[in-house]
Amino acid sequence: MNCYASLFETGFGVGAVQTGDHGVCRVHLPVSDDSYQREFRGVPSSELTQRVAEMLKRYFKGERQVFDDILCDLSSVTPFRKRILELIRAIPFGKVWTYGQVAALAGAPGAARAIGGAMACNPLPIIIPCHRVVAGDGRLTGYTAPGGLSCKEYLLRLEDVEFKGQRIFLKK
Repeated sequence: MNCYASLFETGFGVGAVQTGDHGVCRVHLPVSDDSYQREFRGVPSSELTQRVAEMLKRYFKGERQVFDDILCDLSSVTPFRKRILELIRAIPFGKVWTYGQVAALAGAPGAARAIGGAMACNPLPIIIPCHRVVAGDGRLTGYTAPGGLSCKEYLLRLEDVEFKGQRIFLKK
């Protein structure tokens, strides 16, 4: 299998995009150290990694980006998790869904915890926007990316999602 990578710089540090033979297989959110520069030193880039890295760089500057046409390789996740991640990928920029809504759309009402488990394994944050999934009461919960919940809040604010205090304002 071929492996390609490109780095992207943001105000938070450097992130990375990896692709293989079947599309983007990993997005590493920005970190403030030089770990990705070391990890991907000598790994060639591709047209796809360069394109996605530029899109992510623009996204982190607050520019709306549409990742719908990006070929994603989700072969590293189970079929159930893949189905959940594909549902989450459909959440539009600036919108939020609840865990319960995702579970209902997946045909598994009451499986909010399983939805959270699928999101924790998301290899493609931002492209698959798991930061757009919140608790039923609008609370921000469960974000395992660097920066945790403060990163999730930053991403949602970047997308102009409306907050009411520390919670998302959920429109009925």
